[in-house]
Amino acid sequence: MSKAVRIAALILICAMAVLPLSGQTAGHIRGTVVNDDGKPLEGVQVDATQSSAKRSTKTGKDGQFRFSMVPPGTYIVHFSFPKYSEVEKRANVRLDGTATVDAKLFRLTNEAGGQ
Repeated sequence: MSKAVRIAALILICAMAVLPLSGQTAGHIRGTVVNDDGKPLEGVQVDATQSSAKRSTKTGKDGQFRFSMVPPGTYIVHFSFPKYSEVEKRANVRLDGTATVDAKLFRLTNEAGGQ
C-alpha cells in the first residue's frame, strides 16, 4: 500500500470516528398533556426553562409537544391552560437523549358562582 493511500485511509477513519460525536450535542424534551378525563388537550402553553434560557411551545391536537435540540441539563417544564390547573415538572435532558414529561391538568371549578 502506498504512503498516499495509507494517509487517505487514516484520514477517512478519523473522519468516521468523529461523525457520531457531532450529533451528540443536545437532547430533546417531549410529552403529552391530557385533561382529568384522560383526553388530549390542544393549545396548552408549555415552557421549558433552564437557568435564564426559556423555550416555549403549545400542544397539538393530539396533546403532544416537543422541544428539539436543547442543551443537556435539568429543566423546569411548566404547563398552563385557561380554566385548568397549572402543573410544573422537572426534566433531566441527557446528551443525545429524550426526556419524556407527561402532564394531567384538572379543570378548575368556579367556587364563587357554583358553576
